[in-house]
Parts: sequence; C-alpha cells; structure tokens
Amino acid sequence: MTSTADSYCAQQVREYDPDRYLLSMFAPEPSREALWALFAFNLEIAKTREVVSETQLGLIRLQWWREAIAEIYESGIALEHEVLMALAKAIEAHDLPQEHFESLIYAREFDLEDVLPGNVEGLINYADFTTTPLMKLAVKVAGADEEAEPVQPVSVNYALAGIARSVPHFARQRRCLLPEALLKEHGQRMDKLYDLKPAEGLPQVVEEVLGHTVRGVKSQNKFLQKTQKLAEIYIKQVRAAEYDVFSSKLGREPSLKVLRLMV
Repeated sequence: MTSTADSYCAQQVREYDPDRYLLSMFAPEPSREALWALFAFNLEIAKTREVVSETQLGLIRLQWWREAIAEIYESGIALEHEVLMALAKAIEAHDLPQEHFESLIYAREFDLEDVLPGNVEGLINYADFTTTPLMKLAVKVAGADEEAEPVQPVSVNYALAGIARSVPHFARQRRCLLPEALLKEHGQRMDKLYDLKPAEGLPQVVEEVLGHTVRGVKSQNKFLQKTQKLAEIYIKQVRAAEYDVFSSKLGREPSLKVLRLMV
C-alpha cells in the first residue's frame, strides 16, 4: 500500500506531467514511487514563474524548496508537505546526491528573469541545466549508473523537443524560450508571437533548434531508452508538420505513441 504522500505525487505527475508518468512505467515497479516524488518536485519548482506575481516572490519560493531539501539531508526530517515527505523516502532509499536538487532549483531562477536565451548555445544550456540533473536522479532511481549512461544528450533531446512543441503554450503566457538571435534573424517580433501571430520564418527557427538534437542515442537503461525514443517521436511529429509549431497537427498525440514506445 502506498502512503498518502506517494499517492499525491503519482496523481500530480499523472495529471501535469503525463509523459514522464508514462515513462515511469518502463522503470522497475519498486522504483516508481521514488520517480513520481522526483517528478512532482520538478513540477513544483518548474511552475514557480507561473504562480508568483514578481521575481522576488519567486526567489523566495525557490529558496524555501532549497532549504527544505537541505533539511532532509541535514536531519533526515521532511516538512509536512506531500512532495517533501515522499522525496525524503526516495533520497534515503536511493542515496540521491543533494547537488542535483540544488542544480535544478538554481536553474529555475532563470525563468524568473523573463529573458530569452540569447542564442542556440544558451537554449541548449537551459535545456541541459533544467533537465539533466533530474534525469541523473531518475536514472539512479531506475537502477543505472548515471556516469555510465548518456544522460545529458537524452535530457537535452527531450527538453528541446518539449520546448519546440510548447511554443504556443508559452506564447499565451507572454513567454518564449527560443533563441533571441534566431528569432530576429527570421523576422519574428515578440509582440506578434505573444499575439499568436507567428512569422513566416518561425518554422526555420524551430528546425534549426531541433537540428541540435542527437538521433539514435543508445542506452542500457530502459527508462533512458524510452525517454530518447519519446523525444524522437515528438521531433518526428514536428518535422511532419514542417516545423510549424502552431499547426493543429501538434495539438494531437502522435499516432500510436504508446505502442511505438513499447517496440
């Protein structure tokens, strides 16, 4: 029987991060509760920009998480919070490094600055910093050696695919993660993008961004294998829509997604 905290994490991930919930099904069953705790924690810090009205409040919120995680490592005690209680169990059971949690929290401070990545390198760094530490924790929970697996390229692939598909979603929030230099080069004004009026050159921006993903990354860990496979499925879907991220085709799930993951 799972605890209330674990059940809460599972529910949060299933509802708000369904792809990672799906991927967790490819990890050993005993590790899934810990994975859901990690992914629920990631949801909490990733949504910081959306739930605060000003930068300072966001920094305070992230600092609260930083101190709460530190308390788990220093005393073994978690605050009365569903995610933290489940996370404390995961940290103890899998000997998870504190540094990865700190890296994830620090990376989310960028979201509060409301600036675009300056160039493709900046975007790749953002994808790396906000995703690779989480994947390193997940891979360790799933029973693999993070140092022996291609965690970084898979993480960046997964993040870039998600960022590309999320352009309309972010635009509605008056936010964009595509590189500023590329957007200017292809004639995309930010006020037009935020009014959901993409420039004709926007598909070229997306194509160039996704051109920096790495195909066919091989892993021995099933969870990581399926993460790479899902990234490739989404990239193929964007390519089929001719990189038009506002296309109605991208509003639908890729055909036979689950079956293709299982192959």
